[in-house]
Order: sequence, then structure tokens, then C-alpha cells
Amino acid sequence: MRSLIDTMANPEMRISPEKKHGRLLWSIVRRLRISPRFMCGLLMLLIDGLNPMTMTFAIAADGKAISPHQPNELPAKITRMLFPANGSTVHIGDSVYVVQNANQSWSLQESDTDTLRFELRSGDHWSSPGYSDPTSAERSETGGDTLYPAGTHINVSYDFMIEPGATNTAKWIVLGQMHEESAGYSPPFAVELVNGDHMAIDIGTGKEVYLYTDPNPIQRGRYYSMNIQVKFDNNGNGFLRVWRDGVQIVDYHGSIGTGAATYWKQGIYRSAAPETMTVHFRRLKITAVAW
Repeated sequence: MRSLIDTMANPEMRISPEKKHGRLLWSIVRRLRISPRFMCGLLMLLIDGLNPMTMTFAIAADGKAISPHQPNELPAKITRMLFPANGSTVHIGDSVYVVQNANQSWSLQESDTDTLRFELRSGDHWSSPGYSDPTSAERSETGGDTLYPAGTHINVSYDFMIEPGATNTAKWIVLGQMHEESAGYSPPFAVELVNGDHMAIDIGTGKEVYLYTDPNPIQRGRYYSMNIQVKFDNNGNGFLRVWRDGVQIVDYHGSIGTGAATYWKQGIYRSAAPETMTVHFRRLKITAVAW
């Protein structure tokens, strides 16, 4: 907008009279005796169209399916309140996500125009009218309101990055999951860290069932692109396929889940640990087709 400011404020840099619309705008400004800088400021507000208490930014949720080998694309818009409080909502496209954290200023922020930043510190427990984390669990997550019935073909894609910091020491930690509705046990799909910073894919609802464990620790400060295709079915007809950075790391066919509907959660959920962990999630896309 600098050129517009200079043009309206400096007569020597006025918009060329050959440009009809620019000449008309300048004529209106002079006739109404409006300060050029005031007019420019008004135009900037109209163009931006932002409520001071609301931030609108892009996050992947445009409802378009993508190939598991394509890099994640720019998504649809998300509108949320700045520093959303525990229990508030985040709107990603047409989907609503409920904030679940310790209600601290660091718990959930936007790190840029299409990224959510989740930070979890020792002692950060989620509490709500219906449920509160025990002292043995810590959380900073968002949980989706959209439920996917068993048998639905679900496609999830996103990028995530763990900030540099102390190695994970939690007994268990989940960084993204498909959670079953009203379930009091482990999710039927989860991206976890095990043995410190080694990424793993777990489908166990009663005890851990790892379909993949990275032999190398995850590289902190580096984004990983995840693409997940899953059908939850407890009669042997389910499947799970996972790609990381375009390389397939899981190709499973068989029973998965208990038959309950599922919903997507992202963020950090772990057993109590002393170190601070921060994870960035960006470009979330979820598509689903009922079969």
C-alpha cells in the first residue's frame, strides 16, 4: 500500500490522468476536502476487512481431495478469536474444532497465516464441565465436531513440525489422532513419539499396536508432510495407508477401531513430563466419502 499512500499524499506523484479510475478517485478526495492520508487509511481498512478481535487466515480445509503423493496445498480460510481460550472454537473451513488446553496464553497461537502453534508445558491440564485431565496427563489440542461413521473412507493431510528443544521423556505422547466418540480408551489411529523422539503409528485401542516405528529420531525444526487414508471397520474390512513426505510407511488391511464414529484431533496429548514441547500444524485437509 506504500505507493498508494505516496500517490495520494504527494501531488508530484498523483495517479496519471490517463487512468480514469485513479483520476476519479483523486477528484472525489479533493472535492470532499478529505485528507489523502485519512482516505488511504479508510481504504486500507475496507480492503483488509478485519475486525480487530478476529483473525482470518488460511488453513487447509477446502474439501478437495489430493493425491497422497502431492504436497499439501493452500487450504480454505479459518476464522478464530486471538489466543482462543479453553472451550472456545476454531473454524477451519466448514468444520468446527473445540479448544482443549490449560487456558494459558502460550497454549494455542497462530505462528503464521496458515499454521497453528500448540505449546505444552509441565502441569498444563485440560479441564471442562464434563471432563478434566488427571494430574498424570497434559494436553493442548483441538478436537473436531465432525463425526465420521465407521465404514467411511477418510482422507487426512497436514504438515507438522516439532520445535527444537529437550528430547521427549513422556511415557506416551500423541501428536495427532482419530478419536472414537465417547471412548475412554486409546484412539484407533494415532501419530505418536516413542523411545524419545521416534515417530510411530499406533492403531491399538486397548494396548499399543504399532504398524510403523521410525528407526531414527524425528528431525526437530523440520516440517513433515502427512497423508492418511483410513476406513475404520471392526469386521476385518478396514484399511490404513499412511505416507510421510510422499513415502508410504503404512499399508494395512484388516480390523481397525471398535465400530464407533471417529473425529480428528491435533495438538499435543501426553503423560506428565518435565519438558516443554511445541508443535506446529499447518495445511489441514480432511475429506470423507461414506461407503
